[in-house]
Amino acid sequence: MPRLTRTEASLPATWYFDDAHYTHELEAVWYREWVCVGRLEEIANPGDFFIARIGTQSLIVTRDRDGAPRAFHNTCRHRGSILCAGERGHFAGGRIVCPYHSWTYSLTGELVATPVRLECEDFHVENYPLYAAHIGTWGGYLFVNLAEAPAQTLQEFLGHEAGNVESWPLAEMVTVQRDRTTLACNWKIFWENYSECYHCPRIHPELCRIVPLYKRGTFTQADFDGSKAAATGGDGQPRLAAGYRTWTMDGQSRLPEIAGAADALDGAGMAFASFTGSMFIVAHVDYVRSVHVLPRGPEEIEINVTWLLPRGAAETCADGIHPILELGRLIVQQDGQVCEINQRGQKSRRHEAGVLVPQEWALHEFHQWLRDRLAT
Repeated sequence: MPRLTRTEASLPATWYFDDAHYTHELEAVWYREWVCVGRLEEIANPGDFFIARIGTQSLIVTRDRDGAPRAFHNTCRHRGSILCAGERGHFAGGRIVCPYHSWTYSLTGELVATPVRLECEDFHVENYPLYAAHIGTWGGYLFVNLAEAPAQTLQEFLGHEAGNVESWPLAEMVTVQRDRTTLACNWKIFWENYSECYHCPRIHPELCRIVPLYKRGTFTQADFDGSKAAATGGDGQPRLAAGYRTWTMDGQSRLPEIAGAADALDGAGMAFASFTGSMFIVAHVDYVRSVHVLPRGPEEIEINVTWLLPRGAAETCADGIHPILELGRLIVQQDGQVCEINQRGQKSRRHEAGVLVPQEWALHEFHQWLRDRLAT
């Protein structure tokens, strides 16, 4: 049964656009939780780097000489200049050099040179390493945590959701496409939209054709369990329409089946792993799609969509790439449009809060998750 059996008030409307509240959420959620910032393959070699932005914070994500991933605030210890103006690149000679006064750091963050600085006896280079951030990897994904002492390990944060996709070799899979989209909405609106299918019959007719269960617009958690989901929903509708194999416009696949995926799905067609607020993964018999969210302001987010295939599949089955991109891009476009119109309605002087109905039980749980973090 749904966990929400009566109407409940939604979050206050001002929480979706107020600058002060957005700053509070950055501190309570985004600067304390583990946040996905990309894939390990983006820093394939020692010295490769890219810039990740979480809220107002700019981070250098790189790999040291031993191959370990590192994350540093993009700020020089001298007078606070940014260290990297470009979005990605390679640190020549394994050195991070400030473009202002050429203070130089190693790939592990130590200050190693301060050219033409006048010596003084109270200056010690070991006192001025880069500001490090916690970084961890799972399934080839890179996560950072900006808290000085994270309340959870990365594994604790991932929890049982990670088990939903344990049959897919995520760490060995490779990115075949990465799309970056900016939406004019609050991060919570995007996550709320992901958390319910009440909108699916009207907004996603193509997806409803592939997954008939979505035509209902209502289902319980038992209907939609990402971990080895049953082949049918509570009313006996199949997870995938008869004759369909995967999430493409025609439900067919032109890609090789991922070893072990069919057994893990047990006829369900998709498995979900959701890491509240910032990332979700949808795994299929032939590919994996992930979406991670980064806040850009109280009314703007960045959406990064990544498609993964087993190594070599893209080269041997090139004609299978477009079909998996086509549906995923359409879903993001459809969701983006409704998220943006949802955002635009929040500023009505009469609208203090919305109302949740029973099929929106997952939104209620998300709101409780957020309130718990804001309270601490």
